[in-house]
Amino acid sequence: MVKQLKGDQLLEYTSVATWINSLDETALNRNKDKLTKNAKAVRLGRMLEYTDNGKLNPDELLQEAKDNIDDAGRRLKAYFDKKKEETSHNNALTAVWFLRGFYSHNDLVFPRKWALPKRQVSKVSKRDAEASFYQYNEKTDMIEFKNGNLQHFMQNLNFRDQTIALCLLSSGADATDVLKLKVGFIRTADGELNGRKRLFWFGNRAKTGQPFKTFFSEEATEFLKRYVKQEHRKSSDDELLFSKTNEKPYTARLLSINFRNAARRLHVTKKGQSNAFRPKRFRHLFRTACGIARIDNAFTMAMMGHASNVSDSYLEQDSSIFEKIYVKIEPLLTVFGANKVNEMSREISGLHDENLLLKEGQEGIAKRTEDLENQVVELIGLVNEQQGQLRSAIKYIATLKEELSDRDRAEAEEDFRQTVEEVNRTHPLAKKPKEVK
Repeated sequence: MVKQLKGDQLLEYTSVATWINSLDETALNRNKDKLTKNAKAVRLGRMLEYTDNGKLNPDELLQEAKDNIDDAGRRLKAYFDKKKEETSHNNALTAVWFLRGFYSHNDLVFPRKWALPKRQVSKVSKRDAEASFYQYNEKTDMIEFKNGNLQHFMQNLNFRDQTIALCLLSSGADATDVLKLKVGFIRTADGELNGRKRLFWFGNRAKTGQPFKTFFSEEATEFLKRYVKQEHRKSSDDELLFSKTNEKPYTARLLSINFRNAARRLHVTKKGQSNAFRPKRFRHLFRTACGIARIDNAFTMAMMGHASNVSDSYLEQDSSIFEKIYVKIEPLLTVFGANKVNEMSREISGLHDENLLLKEGQEGIAKRTEDLENQVVELIGLVNEQQGQLRSAIKYIATLKEELSDRDRAEAEEDFRQTVEEVNRTHPLAKKPKEVK
């Protein structure tokens, strides 16, 4: 925290403030955002190291370079050597590039003899070379796209990440640019296809602001259209195409993590090892495919959004010209194939529809169960009420039975007495009967 405060204090020097402000102006001129807080802190941190934690005056360092550029060159070289011992050759080189920017944004240019060292082959590059997707076939004298590993990898991704991976590979775009796509772009492009198989994408790179013209392959286009129909049936056009489940933006960092986890499930990437299936690798594969297909380098740069005077003029070409070029590359960027894509997409959509039906069925069953439970409660109450009424009726019937028995017995006795009296009257000779008790 203290170091960060000292870094900010370096902005009080005119040379440092000019450096940072110039970086921001350059970014705005390229339609980019200004330096983030973290990016600025990194540069100021390197300057803090370069000035020995503020013991050296940045303005005086700049004046030293103006007086004798060789002194500044030797100072940078010493810093590079020290930094390389602490980290690595490439990391030290990046740090020196930042400090060279301090001088260049203050209008100083180093002579050729103070050119920076070349970057060494990184572990990432070595790993990529080990996991090559293109192989030379000596019999056909052709370079073939060995897409089996890519198929296996993508089948371990969910539908969203599969779609993103196909977009990255087939367009040569950065993950950041793909993740900024809106739902409306796909809907509009889908409506404007008019029989064309591939979505055309004309935009600006978020990183540099440089324009580009590219296509999504036939299989990526099919995935995109089905993804919108499946995941964005009720979404508005201005919603992000790819978002997390909680509707927050899906970042390139999260995408990279998901790709790494999928690669680890395949046991092709170990802990501490770079991922040959990382999002950035797909952009590199696009460039490789362009080289194999012998595409004019200016067209390649125009499709990938690299700045050059030649590529800028190529961007004025009609999209049909780009598509004519693109179909030469597409076989080297196709993972599943059109027929397989349609089959997979229908299967995915079918599963989605089944899930919807299952969900609707579950909701219907839950509602019916609730209704039945309510009916059962009502029936139990009715049965209890009827049971009470039945018990009362049984008691009443028992009472009636006792009353009827007593009445029948009294009537029988009365009939018997009347009969005896009648016999005595009609038969005088008969003995007088005993009194009935």
